[in-house]
Amino acid sequence: MTFSFNGVELGTALGRAVITPLDLVPNADLETVAVQNIARFIQMFDNDGDLGNGISPSMDLMSTMLTLVWQPVNFSDNDFVNQPAVTQIIADASSVDSRVYSLPSTEQATAHLKQTLACQSSGIFSGDFSGDDAGKFVLWIQDQRIDEALFGDDSPRIGVTSAYIYSTTEDRLIGVAPQEGLQFNSGNRFVAGRASNGAEFSGNIVDFNRITEGAWQNGIEGGEGVFSGSRVAGNLDAKYRLGGAIGTLILADATADNTGAIALDVFADNRVQGVVVTSRGNRYSIAGTLNGDTVLATSEDGLTANIIFDSTGQHADNLGVGLHGQAGFWGTWQAGGNNGVLIGTSCELNP
Repeated sequence: MTFSFNGVELGTALGRAVITPLDLVPNADLETVAVQNIARFIQMFDNDGDLGNGISPSMDLMSTMLTLVWQPVNFSDNDFVNQPAVTQIIADASSVDSRVYSLPSTEQATAHLKQTLACQSSGIFSGDFSGDDAGKFVLWIQDQRIDEALFGDDSPRIGVTSAYIYSTTEDRLIGVAPQEGLQFNSGNRFVAGRASNGAEFSGNIVDFNRITEGAWQNGIEGGEGVFSGSRVAGNLDAKYRLGGAIGTLILADATADNTGAIALDVFADNRVQGVVVTSRGNRYSIAGTLNGDTVLATSEDGLTANIIFDSTGQHADNLGVGLHGQAGFWGTWQAGGNNGVLIGTSCELNP
């Protein structure tokens, strides 16, 4: 499919639910000039200047476009801002809306695109691995994470990955330490990081939903293999996308049945739907309603989660639970004889 804006061709890509500038430029990443310039071009047309609530051109510009003839644009041009076709488009848009249009800087546009990609990628993925070892995995991707104890400072890290690995072969639970694992390229490649036993997992996330080309290798204990999986929950119509970990307060008590992850979708009408998946691979579909900042989510098979959702990062207990002012959630859960705590981060998918 070819994507264009008032006749200006942006690029071609396979049809899918979410298309980004990385899909429109082959073999690209966030340092690719064409990707940066497509992002700058699109973001320039936002009518209210607040990219956080979505990108929407003005109604006047949209209704006038058919009368405007715009020439093709070379998005690979290093001097994009001075390209005659671009300056004419800026002049036309400025005239229609009676305000001065200007391209955002490369740094601004790339930062917004990176944050958008991180939110789309965020959440929980679950699946199986095989090879010289075999079992289940639960991957947690955060749009951003602030963790001075882990990273050495309080700067936000974007696209952070971590995981639980459960070896059914050895009946062993393995943790994967958080790191900036998203690669932000055309294949949406990620590295989950090094597991506590030395294994490293990497793969691609297709359509923000499926893990493909997953491979793992262990340079310490030896062994290699493959893995695949898919997103847990993650409705594209949700207002907020939440993802986090479940576990027990006492690390020595951690098992494949009381650790794992939780994915939640919070909709504009305050409906909450999601899934809890344990490290062993057991799944519980849960649902509830957001009342103020609290959610009581339950499943038909006996899991209950009591959750505080802080969509702004300003809740009085936010710092105390370790979210460092980030939007997120925390609480407790119980299923049969297993129970514990949960915590995670969130992003606004549809402002």
